Amino acid sequence: MEAVMRKTATLFEKDLKDVVKNPTMLVCCLLPLGFIAFFSKVMGGNVEGAEAQHAFDATMLSYALLFTCTMVSTMATITAIAEEKEKHTLRTLMLANVGPEQILLSRGLVALIAIAVVDAACYLVLGQPLTGLPAFLAIGVVGSIPFVLISLLLGLAARDQMSAGLLSMPILLVGIAPMYSQFIDGFSNIAPYLPTGGMDKLGTLLADGALFTPEAVLPAVGMLVWIVVAAVAFAIIYKRLSRDN
Repeated sequence: MEAVMRKTATLFEKDLKDVVKNPTMLVCCLLPLGFIAFFSKVMGGNVEGAEAQHAFDATMLSYALLFTCTMVSTMATITAIAEEKEKHTLRTLMLANVGPEQILLSRGLVALIAIAVVDAACYLVLGQPLTGLPAFLAIGVVGSIPFVLISLLLGLAARDQMSAGLLSMPILLVGIAPMYSQFIDGFSNIAPYLPTGGMDKLGTLLADGALFTPEAVLPAVGMLVWIVVAAVAFAIIYKRLSRDN
């Protein structure tokens, strides 16, 4: 057990450094922050009135959660694993008696930490009260777990970085789908049931100061249900992928 923990810790340290050293992963982490900074400065200057400003802040918080969840958990994770497969790094690690579960655990933890850091940066850029930061981070990290699990599987399924990019696009579009509610009539009735629907709603409730009210129960339950669904899918599909690879 001690040897396993030591190997996992070493992998975790390596993967954490890769976030900064790997240009693709770094860009994926910086993009959500760049979008939020751009929208808040360009669009925020045209907002007039306290009520309009509050609605704008709630929208920006929601966008921050959605952008960070999808871009960091999918694009960065899938591409990173695909790159390691392409360079035969995964095979080398396995020949060194490093289990695939350790590799995936390390990648998953690094993805969640990166999500927390980017979410925190977006929250601070928006100038929101620090008292709400812990709840915002909890929503962002927990809500991203299904996407991290699916991204790990897609990373294993991808043959190279090009196919990884193609696989990440559908997940990206599904992840930001709650944003479509503002542009497509009737889509707001579907959005709460999407994988990021609960996270989106909880972010809005946080901005409204109503996070710890009965209204937050259904979005929280929906978010947990998607975590269970993703975990079950991960367990089933991982066995098949591990046999194929």
